[in-house]
Amino acid sequence: MQLECQLVTNGLYCGDSQGYKNPRAEELAKGADEWRLLLQVDSDDRLNWMWGDAGRIYFWARQEAIEAKRFDEAWAILQGY
Repeated sequence: MQLECQLVTNGLYCGDSQGYKNPRAEELAKGADEWRLLLQVDSDDRLNWMWGDAGRIYFWARQEAIEAKRFDEAWAILQGY
């Protein structure tokens, strides 16, 4: 997911393999390790929380943004099953 965050926030589409095959992807991948998981929320029937079909939602941000408290730069990823 770190790579996905890096590519998407730099303008590459990652809804399929297109972004990962982009000529810019290899260079951009070098910055993927800057991303940190802030929060992961699972679907929970007891709370009536359902992300997709019993999936999870993840919130990621770059380490630099976290340290500067720029949480408006966070990125969300939804994974459903």
